[in-house]
Amino acid sequence: MSIETITIRELVQGDAERVMELDREIQGADRSTTWDEYVGRLLSIIALDSLEYPPWGCFVAESDGEIVGFLMSERQSQAYGLPPGVRIVAIAVHPEYRRRQVGTELVRALCEKSRSEGIERVFSVLLSEDERDARFLERQGFETADFKVLSREA
Repeated sequence: MSIETITIRELVQGDAERVMELDREIQGADRSTTWDEYVGRLLSIIALDSLEYPPWGCFVAESDGEIVGFLMSERQSQAYGLPPGVRIVAIAVHPEYRRRQVGTELVRALCEKSRSEGIERVFSVLLSEDERDARFLERQGFETADFKVLSREA
């Protein structure tokens, strides 16, 4: 299958349930430990009946009407010492659709939307154990940022 059969579009309110199902399908070793808190939070916002528009910068990948991937992001304030921009908080592709450029196209859609609105930087903050995700983002042109995050037990 080629990427031509995949459609990338912005997430809409009716997508929340299918994205949650896909997220559950990718649980375990296939799932980034970084995004646990974000997917549920963003999808619960999207699922609200009163929400007219989904959060900014969220996309799905469809094949024959089925959602096979998603990317969620947030506009990034100066939290964490980052300059203003967009922060990817979750990206996932169904295992059967990996290595078909679906993730690349999701990132491309976010970058295009960001540029069209004058946003110059896209970030992703990962936990150190998310090495596979870091390799994917590096292939997309992401580089290690010039700041350090330190932590300790309370």
